[in-house]
Amino acid sequence: MHKKRHILIGGILLAVALIGSLVAVTLFKPESISYESYNGRVFYEIFVRAFYDSDGDRIGDLQGVTQKLDYLEDLGVRGIWLMPITKATSYHGYDTEDYYAIDEDYGNIEDLKVLLEEAHKRDIKVVMDLVINHTSWEHPYFKEARENENSPYRNYYIWTKDMEKKLERSPMSTLAWAQNGNKDELYYAAFYEGMPDLNYDNPKVEEEMQQVAKYYLDLGIDGFRLDAVKWIFNEKEKNIEFWNRFQEYVHSINEEAVLIGEVWDAPYNICEYAGVLDSFFDFNIGGTLTNAINSRTLSNVVYTYQSIEEMYKEEDHTFVLAPFLSNHDQTRVMNVLGEDVNKMKVAAAIYLNLPGTPYLYYGEELGMTGTKPDERIREPFLWSSTDEDQNTNWIDSSNPKEKVALDKQLEDKDSLYQWYKALINLRNEHKALSVGELEEVNTPHSKIFGMKRIYEEEEIYILASLSDQEESIELEEGIYKVLLSSEGLAEGVEQQMTSKITLVPNQILIVLKN
Repeated sequence: MHKKRHILIGGILLAVALIGSLVAVTLFKPESISYESYNGRVFYEIFVRAFYDSDGDRIGDLQGVTQKLDYLEDLGVRGIWLMPITKATSYHGYDTEDYYAIDEDYGNIEDLKVLLEEAHKRDIKVVMDLVINHTSWEHPYFKEARENENSPYRNYYIWTKDMEKKLERSPMSTLAWAQNGNKDELYYAAFYEGMPDLNYDNPKVEEEMQQVAKYYLDLGIDGFRLDAVKWIFNEKEKNIEFWNRFQEYVHSINEEAVLIGEVWDAPYNICEYAGVLDSFFDFNIGGTLTNAINSRTLSNVVYTYQSIEEMYKEEDHTFVLAPFLSNHDQTRVMNVLGEDVNKMKVAAAIYLNLPGTPYLYYGEELGMTGTKPDERIREPFLWSSTDEDQNTNWIDSSNPKEKVALDKQLEDKDSLYQWYKALINLRNEHKALSVGELEEVNTPHSKIFGMKRIYEEEEIYILASLSDQEESIELEEGIYKVLLSSEGLAEGVEQQMTSKITLVPNQILIVLKN
């Protein structure tokens, strides 16, 4: 969604004890569901309008995404998430006018088919935003319903004649009801008046949205990012029951389809959704990590992640967590980290080596900046610093092209882009980094970070320093192969390490124990 409140959850989680108080719901979920094919991949979130233009109108489109699949493959990306691509009223697409039509700026259904075919040739999975909490007020169903009380679509939405409800607040603290023109009636629109909520107490609405999902699954979509998961109903139990039915239906069509939920809340309030969805974004992990980096207190990062993951997996052991640093609803992480490239490299080295399926937001690998309003965190991807035709111009970019643009970063072996590429491809090469177990590594103090990923006999250490002086970390005696270093150590160099490894200030080091 483009309008949400951000619920901050800081520090170490204290929620484990609360799990027992959660609502009990009987669930269906196949044991094998999409776990092996989804877990461990790195996904890339794309706002199509801002990404790449194929037809010269300077607005990004689906053919443009297809043309840049080689870029994504080279970066190491093995999955993409398309923000809304269906016909909508607003630029962002979260107010659908027609679930079965592609936004005219983006192309058509045939363009989507080609994108899916070409992505799959490269073993890149494609998931798309599915926004079924509400429609646009320009959707034909709503336009008819607001004009005709006897319309068969009237009960697709929620109405009241009680005008005193006009000042009633939704669970999100927004005004919950909007007036239907000059009529003495209100309709429920929890996000804003242009997005009337659908009425899922009407079984026909649920059936229709299942058919929408089937349509795209039949085209070859690999799954859905589910917007506003918490707000189908304002009751948690009914919500969970709804999503249980929805995932059962989706998996009956394609058992490998993945359902990734947006559930913006504290882990102990949302972990039940782990029993009905395959994956969801945890907003607390990115916040914990960036806060730790900014305060140079890295000691709780691994513990926080493990606590969150354990809580979710108590609900479903095949559940896959999706760590990320920022997305289309948030200030870009480059701004959060004070536009400090070294901090960005540390953040990337940690979250891109966590278990689960990390998601990076387009342009993050270039260090793109952006703060609210939402348009400014969805600026054009900068392919070129000199050729404006390479960049979309749906909105003017405020990012410095001479610094951020891809062509400039390709020239610099120490650029943020080169670092992201190295990290992601290293993750793809080593099972320990993609699907291995996670362990914390003891470090001398909070300015030094250490974690270990283990898969069978493979042990890989990720070490990082935010100290302004040399620091030593005690490791097990043995031979360690340098896989990646921010200080330019040659790939494949072997070092004998007996009792300690020394990090220079701001160094990041990834080593494999032989």
